[in-house]
Amino acid sequence: MRLALASQPVRNGDVAWNVRCMEDVLRACSGRADTVVFGESVLQGFDCLRWDYARDCTVAAAWTDEPVRHLQAAARENGAAVSFGMIERAADGLYSSQVFLGADGRLIDVFRRVSVGWKDVRRTDGHYREGDGFHLFSYGGIRFATALCGDLWTPGRPEELAALGADAVLWPVWCDYPAAEWNEQVKLEYAAQASRCGCPVLYVNPFCVDPAAPDAAAGGAACFSGGRIICEVPAGESGILFVEL
Repeated sequence: MRLALASQPVRNGDVAWNVRCMEDVLRACSGRADTVVFGESVLQGFDCLRWDYARDCTVAAAWTDEPVRHLQAAARENGAAVSFGMIERAADGLYSSQVFLGADGRLIDVFRRVSVGWKDVRRTDGHYREGDGFHLFSYGGIRFATALCGDLWTPGRPEELAALGADAVLWPVWCDYPAAEWNEQVKLEYAAQASRCGCPVLYVNPFCVDPAAPDAAAGGAACFSGGRIICEVPAGESGILFVEL
């Protein structure tokens, strides 16, 4: 399977613009990748929430809502599966989730972040929730697991993933390290942490183009394996990294 790790531009709170960017990437990857993977919260942007539940419910989306249906159609039109992050609304709960749609647009998997770092715990209530744990899903003969951003930095969590026996771990993030700091040192720390999962880990970070964002994602993508960086798009720029599994 050939995957495209898409470090795409994102605007906080501009769902229509973000969907168009994802559609453009899917068109660019048509015939070149079997699956396109975007970063954490790319649908709405990581800094879209205000920790007011009534207001945030209007920002969050269910996987049956129109923006997701647009991406289902784009997957079908371009013949590629797509994985993307979103602030998900499910019943009375809000989650940071990663959705995986097949090339036919069918929902394959939803993963809900298990670590609390996506929210302001001083201001949130019980409506802002985490998932129960990791799990496997299969697509194209590959057994995948997903972790979102801080999940792999939570003690014991990489070992939980290793115990699943996945062929690859998707690691979408929203990571705001300055580009030089990431490229010179931090990426090595991430590669070492990823090695604890026992399989290749596919990291992808959006490139936030919102100048008002306090925690602007700095872009970049990488395939980590055995503590090494196999290939990468450096932080500080958007781009697409193609990886063979």
